Order: sequence, then C-alpha cells, then structure tokens
Amino acid sequence: MVINYMKNIGRRAKGLYTAYNSVIEEVLVQNMHRIYYLSIIAVIMRLIDILLIKFGSSANESPETWETGVVLSHLILLGFMLVMFMITAGSRRKPMTKITMYILLYISVAAIMMTGIVITVFDQLITSNITPFILSCVVVGIVFLIRLAISVLIFLFSYLAYYTLIGIYINDADILLSNRVNGITAVALGLFTSLILWHYNYINIVQKRRIEKQNLQLEQLAYYDSLTDLPNRRMFDKLVEHEFSMMRKEGYESVLVLMDIDDFKTVNDTYGHLAGDDVLRQFAKLLRENLRETDIVARFGGEEFIILMPSTNIEEGYVFTVNLRKRIMEAEFAVESKEIKLTSSFGMCKLTKGKNEKHYFCSADKALYRAKQMGKNRVVVCDKVE
Repeated sequence: MVINYMKNIGRRAKGLYTAYNSVIEEVLVQNMHRIYYLSIIAVIMRLIDILLIKFGSSANESPETWETGVVLSHLILLGFMLVMFMITAGSRRKPMTKITMYILLYISVAAIMMTGIVITVFDQLITSNITPFILSCVVVGIVFLIRLAISVLIFLFSYLAYYTLIGIYINDADILLSNRVNGITAVALGLFTSLILWHYNYINIVQKRRIEKQNLQLEQLAYYDSLTDLPNRRMFDKLVEHEFSMMRKEGYESVLVLMDIDDFKTVNDTYGHLAGDDVLRQFAKLLRENLRETDIVARFGGEEFIILMPSTNIEEGYVFTVNLRKRIMEAEFAVESKEIKLTSSFGMCKLTKGKNEKHYFCSADKALYRAKQMGKNRVVVCDKVE
C-alpha cells in the first residue's frame, strides 16, 4: 500500500511538473517584462536612497563602515539594474532565447536577494531591524514568477546566507537570535507570495489557452464547413467584401467561379448519403490541391462550390477553369470499393464593384444555370461556352 501511495505521489508530481513546464516560455516572457519595469523603478529608488544616505546621515554619528557599505551596495544594484533595463529594453524589439531568459531571471533574483542581505548586515551597525532583507524577500516573491521547487531552493539558500552573515556586526546574542527568527518569517512570506502568484499565473495562462482554443473552435463552426473544412458562405461573404475593398484600392480585376457537381443526386441515391459526404470531402480536397495559392474556394451549399480568383482577368480565369474542369473529369473518387467519375459545370463572371456587391454571385449563378441547360460539364462566361 505504501509503495502504491508513493507511486501515485510520483505520478502526480510528474504530471504537475509537465503541466508547469508547458507554460514556462510564457512565464519567462512575463518575467522579462517585469524585470524591465522593476529596473526602471529600482534605478530611481536607488538614486534616491544614495542621495538620502550621502546628504541625510550625520557624519559624526553614522559609522563610516555603514555609510560606505550601504552606498556601495546601492551603487552595485543601481549599475546592475541599469544593465538589466538595457537588456530587457532590447528584448522588446528582438525576442530572447529561452536560456538567456533563464539566466537573466536567476541573476536578477540573486542580485536582489544578496543586496538585501548585505544592506541588512551593514544596517546592524546602526539598527537591529532587518527591513532590507524583508523587502528583498517580498520583492522576489511578488515580482518574479518562479516554480515552487526552485522558489524553495532560492529562499532556502538566501536564508542560509542571511543566517551566516547577519552575525558579522551583532554582538548581542539575543538580538542575533531575534533577527534570525525574524528572517525565517521574511523568507516564509516571500515563499508564500511566490507560490500564490505562480499558481495564479499558471491558472491564468491555462484558462487563456482554453478560451483561445474554444474561440478557434467557435470560429471553425461559424465560418467553416464541418464536412469539407472549406470556408462556408458566411466566411466567403467576408472574404469577398475584403476583396472589393482591395480592388477599389489597387484597381485590379478579380474573377468569381460558381460550380456544381453534375448529377450528384445519383451518387446519394446509389451509394447513400454517407458515401456522398465522403465524395464531397474528396472533391473539396481535389479543389484545394489544384487551385493557386491566391485563390479561395468555399462550399456554397449542397454540392455547389465557389471560387474567388483575386487579381485575375476573365481570360486568365477562363483558361484556369477549363483546366480545372478537365482535372475533375480525369479524377477518380473512391466510393466503398469502387472508383467513380464525376463532372462539373461552371459559371464565371468578373467580380463587379457597384450597387449589387451584396449579390456578387448572381451573374455567376446565371452562367452556371446556362451551363446546366446546355448539357452540363462545361464552363460558361457570359456568352462564351467551352
């Protein structure tokens, strides 16, 4: 039982590690943004602190060691934060590698914790409080997003350094004990804050991803045909609207092709609607594979498909559509254990700007109707027949 329990704990820990690892890149980017803003604030505060110490302390009462040590600590941190500001400012234009972000993160954490410890040690020359160490623990806990295991190690080693160094200038054993005990509270506060913020941000990232995935699914349902994965009529309407805008701006011509699979009802009646659906999927794939990169094909309804050919004149569109009709005639479509042949009829028109933009497909629809009347399996463009 104990072995099984330990295995369950191991599996959960592994699952948690994998889950946390899945968001690490986004967290690292957030940390770089936080370091950027922290460095701005830290530079200003360090300058204020240095000026206050230099001009606000009493030369007769303040130990020279304290003033020198504290000012030097602030200057080192000031220089470090200036460097961090320049690096992270540059990263806002050019993304960093994952390793670089890791290095900057942990160097920043170490610099802040060690500065807090060193200043606290020098402060013992004039006071028994440990405010700088408490502030460094809180800043690291609040600002940086660090996984629990690493956060524990950071605060543990920080406390060990603090525990060892705090006694350098303290002669009173009771004060030393008090400061060491209070240091535990500071570390616990920083660790608790770090844990809460990490977990909150992890949940936030996971929920954001879930929402984005749901939005993509909703968009897929709203704008794409579920059977063929082609854009549906609603999506195609938006694409045509955008094409009208581009045509007015650039002054080029575009072509619209409305097509219909000839006698498709026979396929459904002979093989069933499930087989018919499979044929439609194969037909949609054939269209995607034979169109140009700039062309857009959508399922217009039933066995009808519509093609938008941007920046194409009617002659170019006609030649291309005739070739597409031939490819469809040559193709074989699998139905159960058989191969069947299909033909299609095409109606073509120029995409015309003007009052009837909302009825952009009407001319192509009329041309398609004529193609059907004339015996199917042909391309009709106004009065031109193939």
